[in-house]
Amino acid sequence: MRVNDPNHWRYKVLMAIADAGDNGATDNELADLLQAPGGQNNVRPRRGELVDYFFLTDSGLKRKTSSGSSATVWRLSNNDRPTLTPAFTEQDCKLAGQIAASGQALSQVDREAGARLRARFALLGRRARRAAADLGTPVEVDVEWPGPIALTIWRSESDRARFNVSARLDENGLHLAVRIGSADTGDPAADARSQRFRSELASLTDPATAPVGSLLEQGWGLYTATAAGETTFDSTRDWLKALVDEPTASGSITRTLDPPAVEQAGAAVADQLSQLLREVLPIDSAAEAAMRDPVQALVNGLLWDEDRARNLIALTRRARQLLFAGPPGTGKTLAARILAAALADESRIKLVQFHPTYAYEDFVEGIRPVMDEKPADDQGDAGDDEPEQEVSTAGLRYRIRPGVFKQIVKAAQSAPGEAAHFLIIDEINRANLPRVLGELLFALEYRGPENEVELAYSTDAFYVPENLWVIGTMNTADRSVALLDAAMRRRFKEVRFDVDYAVVRRWHERNTSADLGTEAAARLERLNAEVIELLDDDRAIGHSFLIRRDLADVGFEVVWNEDLEPVLRDHLLGRTDDLPALREAFLGSL
Repeated sequence: MRVNDPNHWRYKVLMAIADAGDNGATDNELADLLQAPGGQNNVRPRRGELVDYFFLTDSGLKRKTSSGSSATVWRLSNNDRPTLTPAFTEQDCKLAGQIAASGQALSQVDREAGARLRARFALLGRRARRAAADLGTPVEVDVEWPGPIALTIWRSESDRARFNVSARLDENGLHLAVRIGSADTGDPAADARSQRFRSELASLTDPATAPVGSLLEQGWGLYTATAAGETTFDSTRDWLKALVDEPTASGSITRTLDPPAVEQAGAAVADQLSQLLREVLPIDSAAEAAMRDPVQALVNGLLWDEDRARNLIALTRRARQLLFAGPPGTGKTLAARILAAALADESRIKLVQFHPTYAYEDFVEGIRPVMDEKPADDQGDAGDDEPEQEVSTAGLRYRIRPGVFKQIVKAAQSAPGEAAHFLIIDEINRANLPRVLGELLFALEYRGPENEVELAYSTDAFYVPENLWVIGTMNTADRSVALLDAAMRRRFKEVRFDVDYAVVRRWHERNTSADLGTEAAARLERLNAEVIELLDDDRAIGHSFLIRRDLADVGFEVVWNEDLEPVLRDHLLGRTDDLPALREAFLGSL
């Protein structure tokens, strides 16, 4: 009798008893452990076959069952104990290499030896699952069959491709690895989640990512890989930043035990894999939790303190229209994007930028001419169920086209479970808002089907659902456009964005150096004191101008010449007499 198919119940019973070691297992325990359909009626015949073929033996012990009766404890037979232990020899490594290279071309003897080797390797996965359970983190384990002697472990209910731990045996030894998959698979939704996951990993604190540094000190390697090749890193922070900066790259933390080291380690290789899981699963869990926790998403993505993030989330729960207002470079658009991504799936977020020529026809709905060879009396398919209008010119028709707002409203109305949708309007005050919004001023304030309005062109009944949030961003320094009037401000809850010098310090502490962050914040704060005295706080210089990785290389003078002076010239409306004092405030000795 052969026992080599991981999907067969006979194999599952044998592995469960092998995993139990000297403790053994009763039929009741096997049924519970394997969650066998039919309970003992499924397990008992398979266990009986294994006893008949001397794989298992009666231990001579009895154990009480939940009903109070006694049940026989089964163990591996003495002959099979050495072959069903997660310990591997140099010969095993050689055989694993032959299996990976030759597959079905192996001799019958080698194929049977390979099946036993794969069964022992599967025990690594079972030990790993138990170690993860001790952490309170259930995992899935997939043992390759057929193919190389390898297994993959990932957290239950998470994305296997995004973060996993793997083990593989071949002629070069035992390869252990933590892998972070590419965020450029061609699936936009999955790629957006993967990139968000990478961002959260990179935003974790140094204590949270310390286990990676510990592995590095123990001789593990940190790598990224793209089509162009592999890059090695000697810093956890640099490795994580590279993964964020290059979505096409995959990441790995690897170590290889050569065949003599594998044989010397014996059954302790299972302990090494289990220890690896204890090190890295909390990191994976923390990044995943941050993806689900909107407060943490804001803290990590914007480097805010928790109180500020919590207050914004609370306001978002209460209000459906938000206005992020402040000087340029204070993180308004970034905050809107991170907030939306923390509360809604990427596919339910739209961003539009207003400009002076933006109109109702672009935002809500408008009539557009369509050339068509169909006769004028043939209405055809309008798309999106929008009606068409006949005209006298043959082949020319007018079609009512929905704008971005009407499209996202329709999606929100039909969303399962009233899933949250977000529309971000960048530079909201650059358009003529009463002209763009029209009757939506009422629909935004009074929501639900009981407050329908009639649209201007289609005359459709239209309402805004409760599961749609609208976030506008407004640059208060731009005097060339109108600020929002009272009617608009009454419908939008304003969130003020001022220059945050702490963000400059935190960002550089995490990405360059604490000293550079302290200096950058001090120079910016001194410059803004002068700007506010000359002008007002709406025209302060935002902190994002100083958030750049190459700041130490280019220096503050380049930042002044390329970024700050042009902005300040515009603010001063030609009054260049004040520029020397502002320059000195920024570039002078601290």
